[in-house]
Amino acid sequence: MVRETGGETTREPEAGMSFRDRYGPWAVVLGASEGLGEAYAHELGRRGVNVLAAARRGAPLEAVTRRVAGAHGVEAKPVVLDLVAGDFLDTLRSVTDRLEVGLVVYNATDHFIGPFLDEGLDHALGQVAINVNSPLAVCDHFGRAMLERGRGGFVLMGSGAGVAGTAGLAVYSATKAFGLTLAQALHHEWRAQGVDVLGVIGPAMDTPNFRRHYDYDPQNLPEPPVPPARVAREVLDAIGHEVEMTPGERFREGFAALSSLPRAEQSRLLSSSLAATLDRPADRADS
Repeated sequence: MVRETGGETTREPEAGMSFRDRYGPWAVVLGASEGLGEAYAHELGRRGVNVLAAARRGAPLEAVTRRVAGAHGVEAKPVVLDLVAGDFLDTLRSVTDRLEVGLVVYNATDHFIGPFLDEGLDHALGQVAINVNSPLAVCDHFGRAMLERGRGGFVLMGSGAGVAGTAGLAVYSATKAFGLTLAQALHHEWRAQGVDVLGVIGPAMDTPNFRRHYDYDPQNLPEPPVPPARVAREVLDAIGHEVEMTPGERFREGFAALSSLPRAEQSRLLSSSLAATLDRPADRADS
């Protein structure tokens, strides 16, 4: 069944299918060791989906999977991998080839805050690896199996910085634009074959990573950062119904208003908003 929503035709999930039926029995969450990644793991567990949680840091990842399994009675497995490494997909496949993966949440990211030339080419290329190359590889690999089964889904986490070029986040902004565009394109390629793809314009979120790497004044934000659990819930409610979405009502309204402006004005406003929000001009943040 299809429906019109916001000018876009989207396929409704089949009547009577539970979330687990549609997107289970296993989900892969990439970037799952804390914050939003952990929130996704819990929300998936709450919906009865087993979780394979992947990230670089083994100890926090194991703690996350223990909490998810204990809280929701599902299976939860950790996979330690580095998305910059050329063999990360081999590591992931060594576990997932034995599982039926119905949903992939690409939540991993890397960014640098500051002038473009201060970042250094090696770190910039690392951003390209995590924010462009790896989600592309993940969609290619898991998309094939999902299309053969005729069901499944992908969530590609983007950012408001990907809506238009943002000074101080030049490479991050460009790479996140890739992810949002890829999600839109794959949504229209795959929806008729039963595979849902959702691009997410991530709002400011109250996560450990956000607090570690941003010196921010909450008064400069449209509203307080959105709790990760709320983001995960709204995103998983939206998949199968929307092409792209922004969690958090006020952030959603803000980006809707921004989208009505010329691209140059969008870029100017995002750049000035970042400068007003941050208390320091540059920092590195890896997650």
